[in-house]
Amino acid sequence: MFNVKATAEDSALDLALAYAESGFSVVPLQRHNKVPPKGLGSWEKYKSEQPTTEDITRWFKGRDDLVVALVTGKFLVIDADTPEAVIWAANNLPVTPLKVATGKGMHYYYNNPENFTTYVARRTADFDPAKLIDIRGVGGLIIAPYNIHATGAIYEPQVIPGWELYDTGDLPDFSREDWVKVTGADKINGKPIATPLSLEAAAEGSRNDTAARLAGYLIAKGLNVDFAQFFLQSWNRTNKPPLSDTEIATTVNSIMKTHERKNQAAPTYMSKNRIIKEPENLYSPPGILKDIYEYSESIAQIAQPALSLQSALGLASVAAGRMYKSDMNNYSSLYFMCIAKSGQGKENTKTVIESILDASGHVDLMAGDGYTSSGAVYSLLRHRPTHITVMDEFGKRLESIAKSSNSNKEDALQVLMESWGRCHGTIRPDNYSLMNMSSKQQEEAMDRSTIKPAITLMGMSVPKNFYGALSTGRIVDGFLNRFIVVESKLPRVVGRMVPFIEPSYEICEWVRKMRETKNEMEELAKNNSEMDFKQRILVFDDESKELLTKLAYKLIEEQDALEKDGLEVLLSRTREKAMRLALICALADNPKTRVIRSDMTKWAIDYVYYYDQLLVDNCEDKVAGSETEGKIKQVLSFIRSQGEIGISKRDIDRREIFRSMKSYEVKEIIERLKNSGEIQEKDVKTKTTGRPTKRIVAIDPEFFDD
Repeated sequence: MFNVKATAEDSALDLALAYAESGFSVVPLQRHNKVPPKGLGSWEKYKSEQPTTEDITRWFKGRDDLVVALVTGKFLVIDADTPEAVIWAANNLPVTPLKVATGKGMHYYYNNPENFTTYVARRTADFDPAKLIDIRGVGGLIIAPYNIHATGAIYEPQVIPGWELYDTGDLPDFSREDWVKVTGADKINGKPIATPLSLEAAAEGSRNDTAARLAGYLIAKGLNVDFAQFFLQSWNRTNKPPLSDTEIATTVNSIMKTHERKNQAAPTYMSKNRIIKEPENLYSPPGILKDIYEYSESIAQIAQPALSLQSALGLASVAAGRMYKSDMNNYSSLYFMCIAKSGQGKENTKTVIESILDASGHVDLMAGDGYTSSGAVYSLLRHRPTHITVMDEFGKRLESIAKSSNSNKEDALQVLMESWGRCHGTIRPDNYSLMNMSSKQQEEAMDRSTIKPAITLMGMSVPKNFYGALSTGRIVDGFLNRFIVVESKLPRVVGRMVPFIEPSYEICEWVRKMRETKNEMEELAKNNSEMDFKQRILVFDDESKELLTKLAYKLIEEQDALEKDGLEVLLSRTREKAMRLALICALADNPKTRVIRSDMTKWAIDYVYYYDQLLVDNCEDKVAGSETEGKIKQVLSFIRSQGEIGISKRDIDRREIFRSMKSYEVKEIIERLKNSGEIQEKDVKTKTTGRPTKRIVAIDPEFFDD
C-alpha cells in the first residue's frame, strides 16, 4: 500500500511501525472485537497527531491478539462487508486502484478532499437492509492491509497494475456525487450538496483549487478537454495575477485523467456467492436476428429460447463469414455450444440453420460434422473456406478423446482452436504432421492451406456429457474460452405438434445480401481458399470503444480473482467474442452499414459477458479437474451400478471403493451428491430384509440418459 513495505508475515508491531514510518497514524485494536484494548485511553488525539515509536512499541510488543488500525481522514474507505454489498459497490462506486479483500467483503480506498466524516450503516434499496456499506472518513478507523482477521483471513491489498501509489493523494477523489450515491443524503453538514458554479475571480492562494473545481464540473457535464481548457483560460484572465496557460492545461488534463479512471467500469464480485443477472434485453437482439430467433421458436416442437437465439447468431456468423471485418481486425467467426437435456429440442438448431441457408440459396455453407482428424479439417476448409458445422453429441466426442487418447480427434480440435484465431491470416498444416510423408504427400498437404478461414461451429450436448468431458487441462489449453456456451435449464416437457413453415422472404433476402459480391472476381475469391478476399470494413464508433475499454478493465480484475482457481483463462477471450458479435449485430441491423454503433456493441457485450459468467460458475461446480472431482464421479458411478437397491450406510464402510477415501471425504461426497439431486436416501425393501430400510440410491436413470 503506497510506499509501505509490509507483508502478512509481519508481526503487528512490525506492521504498525511500517505504517507509522510512511506517515500514517496507527491505533491498536483487539483482533476479536475490533475495539481498542484497555489502558490505551482515548485515541482521539491520534486523529491529528501520530503516536511515537515508543507508544507503538508499548502497545504492540509481544501482543499477538492485536491488529493495526489506520486513522482515516485524509483518505476515505468504503467498507462493503458482504458479497451483496461488494456487488453493489462494484457497480456504483468509482474505480479505485486500491482495494483490500477482507475475507467477508472489500475495502475501497479514496482520497478525501471534501473531508467527509465517518458514516455508518448505509442501507441501500439494492439488497437486504442487513447488508451494510459503511464510510470511514474523518474520525474513523479501518483495519490496515496485511492484518490477519480472527477467522484467519488476510486483509489482502489488490492494486491495479500500472497505477502508481506513493501517497493518499494519488487515489481518486471521493466526490460529493459519490457521497450522495452511497449515503442517499442531500446535505453535508447541513448544507445542500449542490453548489452553484462560481465564475468570480479567485484569490491568489485559491486559484489552483478553483481551477480544478471548475474543470471537474465542466468535464463531469460531458464537455471535452479542449472546451474545458478554453473556458478556464477565459475565466483565468479575471484573476490577478492569472495562472499560466501551462498550469491551466495541466490542471484540465489531470482532472480528465482522474475522471476517466473513476468512470471505468468496476468488476463484478467474483465468488461462489456472486449474483449473475440476466440482461434485460437478452431476447431482443438487433435487426434480423430477432426475426430469426422468432422463426426458430415458431417451428420448435420444444421451445428453447436460449438455443433459438444461438441458432440466430450461428446463422448470422456464417452468413458474414470471410466477407466482413471490423477496423479492429475482428471477424464474424464464432463457436457456440448448446446444452440441454436429452430429447429437449437441441436438434431444432440444425433444422433452423439448414432451412434458412437452403431457402436463401446458400446451403453450400452447411458442412457435415466429420472433423475426425486435422487432415479432415484442412480438407474441408480447402473446399469450403466459409462454412458452419453442427456437431451433435459434442460432449461424447470430448469424452471419447479423453478416454482413448485419440490423437487424430485431438489434432482436429487443435486445428479448430487455431482456425478461430486465424481468421485474418492463413492456416496450414504444422511441420511435424508432414514428417512421415513423402514429398508428394507433403505437397498435397500443404495445398490444404487456407487464407482467412471462416468456421462457425455449433456444438450440441447434454450437461452430463459436456461437463463430464471437461477438465482443468481442457480449460487451460484455451479450448473452452473460444465458445459461447449456453445451457438451457428448462425442465423436460412434452413436445408441441407444430407444423414446419418456410423461413420468411426477409430472412432469406438478408442472407443473400450478406453474401453479395461486387463483381465476378469477388464472387470467385469468396469461396476460394487460395485467394485473399478483401473484406468490407465496419468501424466501431467512439462510444463502442469506450464500452469495450471498460469491459477490458472489468475482465482484468475478474481474471485476477479467478487465478487462484485456474479459471481466469475462461474470460481471456470475452472481449474478442463480444467484438465479433458486435460486428454481426451491426450487419443484422443493416447489411450496408459501415459503422458498429454503441447499442450494437452493448447488446453483444451483455450477451457474451452474461454467458461467460455462467460458464465460470458452472466450471467451478461441475468440471472434474481435481482428485476430489474424480472421486465424486467414482462414487456416483458405483451407486448407479447398484440399481434400485442402492447401498446402505453400512455398505459404505465395507465396500472397497470407499476404503481408499477418508471418512470425512466420503461424507462430503455423499452430501454433495444429495444436494445436486443425483442421489437420494429412501426406504427400500430388499430380499434380505422383511421390512424397508434406508438406502442411498441414484435418481431414476432416465434423468441421466444421453
